[in-house]
Amino acid sequence: MSLCNCLKCGRVFISKWETRCTSCLQLVLVDSNKVKEFVRTNPRATLIEVYHQTGVSLQTIKELMRA
Repeated sequence: MSLCNCLKCGRVFISKWETRCTSCLQLVLVDSNKVKEFVRTNPRATLIEVYHQTGVSLQTIKELMRA
């Protein structure tokens, strides 16, 4: 375990391997669910369409695509 700064908000937290604090991680999970649901119903949607329809940031969408 080590002390880390959250990549999103900058708060200090104790981490084993996470890069975000618990609060920010919850927000990312909510955003990921929005993106997954939209892509399930619109499988041919472009990145920009997902961005406009869900309101999730492009950076978050790109991170979800890598995972």
